[in-house]
Amino acid sequence: VINNSYMYDRIVYVNNRSKEKVKMEKERRTKALVVVVLLIVFMGLTVAFATLSTTLNINGTAYLDAAKWGIRFENLSSPTRVGKATTTGTAKIEETKAAEITGINVNLMAPGDKIVYTVDLVNKGTINAKIDNIEKTVLTSEQQRYLTFKVTDKDGKEVSKYDILSAGETRKLTITIEFIKDLTKEDLPKQTSAISLSYKLNFVQTDEKVTSAGQSGEQACTSFDKKDTYNVGDVIALCNTNTGKSEDFYVIKDNGSTITALAKYNLLVGKTMVFNDDFTDMTITPISTSEEGYGLQNSIAVYMPLDSEGNPLSHTLKGGIDFSENYYWVDASKELLSKYGSSYPANVFDSNSNLYTPTQNYKTYLKNILGKTSVDARLITYEELISLGCSGNNYSCKSAPSWVYSTNYWSASAGNDHNTWSVFLGHFEDDNVEIITKYGLRPVITISKSDI
Repeated sequence: VINNSYMYDRIVYVNNRSKEKVKMEKERRTKALVVVVLLIVFMGLTVAFATLSTTLNINGTAYLDAAKWGIRFENLSSPTRVGKATTTGTAKIEETKAAEITGINVNLMAPGDKIVYTVDLVNKGTINAKIDNIEKTVLTSEQQRYLTFKVTDKDGKEVSKYDILSAGETRKLTITIEFIKDLTKEDLPKQTSAISLSYKLNFVQTDEKVTSAGQSGEQACTSFDKKDTYNVGDVIALCNTNTGKSEDFYVIKDNGSTITALAKYNLLVGKTMVFNDDFTDMTITPISTSEEGYGLQNSIAVYMPLDSEGNPLSHTLKGGIDFSENYYWVDASKELLSKYGSSYPANVFDSNSNLYTPTQNYKTYLKNILGKTSVDARLITYEELISLGCSGNNYSCKSAPSWVYSTNYWSASAGNDHNTWSVFLGHFEDDNVEIITKYGLRPVITISKSDI
């Protein structure tokens, strides 16, 4: 069992010894491969519910009808079989638990074999619901070489944390279990395996809404209420009407004619880290600029889900980026350069930082593609994080709203001659600028209210 402290110590250790690691080219197979039979048992696909998380303010006498909260599965398809794949038993939606699917038992015999099911995820209630957490089986690094297991929407996008299922909405999901087709001989499983897979969606109530960006079947942008005055924590969304995807932000200050807001997610930039089974080693590869959504907000960026005991549920961390290659804000005597002020914490974010160019590129996207000509972009400062409830003395952000520490990211402020302040799993810490796995780029924008 890997606890939080150990795992993060290993991340730091592995970073320092893996930066120069070169990924070896795998030998392609040149002869027929021995086919190994796999038995994959899909134990269940489940929807669970947390207690309604939003406080209900009720004046007078009112009743909350529990029957109005109802998310369930409907219309489970028969399996689509590819290659020599077979199924045993009958998959079904449990009659007494309409939010649970059981009996998906699959035999995959050879590379290229695949089983696919479709099912409707339906919100029959009158309350909007949001995915608060996804609990699923994490394949080992060896298993990931030859097996894929995913749940996607109609556009092929994997279901993700914070997805919203509006009241009355039906969403078609696709369940895919596949023996990867193009394998090297090293990637083939060594022996017949029985693998138990599970997948669980945890929903909570939400006041957020999703509205269609166009005709039925298109993607959706987050909707919000435009105001004359915004409160801290209000959500604003800058929508791309061509793609139907919005860049969402939490308001951190109303400046009168403008507002300052923190991005909901980190940007998909930097590098991908893939750890081995015991987190003692890793491979690091740059994220391709051609990857879909590169440079924009992404819920998976620097997000490593943990189980109830604090153990990582994934071996992949995507979107980590080091703050800079050196401590450019000090002179040879390690004294703070006057251009950055006279004392710490000091705002040192400028073109010397590795985060500067992707931040400027993001601003260009908001200006030129989304037409938000008044927008400016930067990193959040130490002072702004303190104003939101973080504490430099206690090294914690747990007194701040949860969205402040919902992801891990750098601030603009140096804490001393070699560290900068950052937010990490509720902690507020000053850390070495070259630790790339733990932190991402979460920009702050200032924009005119008339441009929202």
